[in-house]
Amino acid sequence: MGLFYEADKTFEELLNEKKNFVLIGEAGSGKSEITLNIASKLAASTGKGVDLFDLDQTKPLYRSRDMQEKFAGRGVTIHYQDQYLDAPVMVGGVRVSLLSDNYTILDIGGGHQAAKFAGAYSDLLSKDDSVPVYIVNPYRPWTKSVDAIDGTMRHILGSMRLDHIYILANPNLGYETSAEEFLAGLEKIDELFNGYTIVNSACVRRDIYEEVKGKTDKSLVPIDLFLTYSWAD
Repeated sequence: MGLFYEADKTFEELLNEKKNFVLIGEAGSGKSEITLNIASKLAASTGKGVDLFDLDQTKPLYRSRDMQEKFAGRGVTIHYQDQYLDAPVMVGGVRVSLLSDNYTILDIGGGHQAAKFAGAYSDLLSKDDSVPVYIVNPYRPWTKSVDAIDGTMRHILGSMRLDHIYILANPNLGYETSAEEFLAGLEKIDELFNGYTIVNSACVRRDIYEEVKGKTDKSLVPIDLFLTYSWAD
């Protein structure tokens, strides 16, 4: 099996086939937003419980844990553990969830410390019902080259003791990304991975989905923006 996993499958197909998802992405990739959307979608479409574990140790501005109360009403339980100063902390209950009938989603960020935590469950995450997903936003500075992306992915996968990953595109420049900017981002993704793998799925803000869906052959996953803050308006 190569590094790039299930490249022939759309992300929607993986959502229908897998139970456990590990979401990986550098700051600004949109990882936490996508994590929340996946959790909400799985809970609504299946009626099964969803456990979302916020393992991000980088303390970003946008955190899935901030939606804990709101998402409880959606059938999604968000688990996290507050850090003491800069000390990394484990979040309990991950193994129990991975072995349960619930969907399990791990939001680990781009840091190696959270990846090391996830590595404690590599015996379960390496099974066929699990998939690590790397979110690529080509507009971020650390995704300007495939070498930079490859280095980050291999470092994190090594920390997690896994050997494959699924690539999900999320080209955006923020809340007001235009349809033209989104489509240009898809072209950047194809240029980045040309000769390595095919990225066939991309997330797109729901309010421009209709405008772009007929202009690409990629499978598009409409997403809502849950992580909105007054200071960002």
